[in-house]
Amino acid sequence: MKEPHLEIKTRYVHAGLAQKIINKGSVIGVLTTTTISEPAKKLFDNAEIAWAKNIPESAFMPSEAEE
Repeated sequence: MKEPHLEIKTRYVHAGLAQKIINKGSVIGVLTTTTISEPAKKLFDNAEIAWAKNIPESAFMPSEAEE
């Protein structure tokens, strides 16, 4: 069995992409730096997958001060 994990996307998440993510069966949350369509949000909600949109890329990249 696959380990539960988060998906991080740097592009728009539409219903087709959301369904592909759901079909993986191991995703517990999706974060995107852009937006998520309303149908995709509903698919994630129905699959009990947490989601967050418009997360700045800087939240995932170490700053030069931290390196």
